[in-house]
Amino acid sequence: MNAARISAIIVKEYHDLKANVQVLMMVILPAFLAVLYSRMGSGDERIYSFVFVSLFSLVFVTMYVQSMLISEEKEKNTLQSLLMSPAHTTEILVGKSFMNVVITLVSLLITWMIMDVKLTNIGVLLVVLILSIVIFLSIGTIVGLISKNLIQTGVYIMPFMFLFGFAPMIQVYFSDGIIGEIIRYSPSVFTMDIAVSALEGQDFSSYQADLLWLTGWTIIGVLAAYVLLKKKSLSN
Repeated sequence: MNAARISAIIVKEYHDLKANVQVLMMVILPAFLAVLYSRMGSGDERIYSFVFVSLFSLVFVTMYVQSMLISEEKEKNTLQSLLMSPAHTTEILVGKSFMNVVITLVSLLITWMIMDVKLTNIGVLLVVLILSIVIFLSIGTIVGLISKNLIQTGVYIMPFMFLFGFAPMIQVYFSDGIIGEIIRYSPSVFTMDIAVSALEGQDFSSYQADLLWLTGWTIIGVLAAYVLLKKKSLSN
């Protein structure tokens, strides 16, 4: 990868984001949810609330913002120019995602400060955070690429936001049925289960399988986004 080309893409993304009020609002939104949940429950309930708000940030910031940024590039016809440039597909993916990762981390940091939950098993939580950010970036990229414009992107991304944002709740509600069994394999459910188990101090063996599933989802998501972007570049 060429660091100069990636830096150029990142600088462009930075200037585009500065004027994007919609993106800034999405960063603030999880903070309001954190304030609400910080006044509710204690003990295990507090841990579940903390992880849910964190998951909310990943879905409503990482995935949503990524889809909108990609779609906006398509509408301006600047994505086509970028794909036709010497930049490699991997460099484009990294450059287009960097600022979104920064925004996500800022949003998460704000919510964590508000929720004020003692973090344990930092290593496991860091791995889960990285995997979750990557997979939601990938989904956002895919939705942005398959959409024709920003309006269509907003329509397409909503089911994904609802499914991944509230999958843990849906899975619990329909735990005895086929819907619950299907939702059980959602990456956001794996994220929730691993994070809660780690924060509760459970043994690694209790969430080892979930971590493997989440890793598998992440690999599939990255490959799908890469192939779709590569296909898009070859069609130009």
